[in-house]
Amino acid sequence: MNDLFDSLSRLALYNPRAIELSKALSRALPGFPRSVIEILTGIADKKLTEDPTRGPLIVATYVGVLLQSYDETPLTIAEWRELRDLVADCADELDMDVVAYAMSLVVEYGAL
Repeated sequence: MNDLFDSLSRLALYNPRAIELSKALSRALPGFPRSVIEILTGIADKKLTEDPTRGPLIVATYVGVLLQSYDETPLTIAEWRELRDLVADCADELDMDVVAYAMSLVVEYGAL
């Protein structure tokens, strides 16, 4: 997770970065469907553009949730909803354990 965070932090200052983001996310999420990586790449690009300081933390936290290892990083309700939408959009392609884990956190943090 630290390597991903460092990569995201560097990429927050680099444009265009979609290809590099996709590579970093693919390395962090080996075996995940391409559609998940593509959607997460779009989210990451937006987050890094909007807030180069917080963006890497948000994206790394999303990846942590997808890897079923949420580290208690505080997210806003809007961020939880964004993660909820990502998981819902890709639910057919994700392992059901990942979907259940992520959605249980979404419910726990009030973003259902």
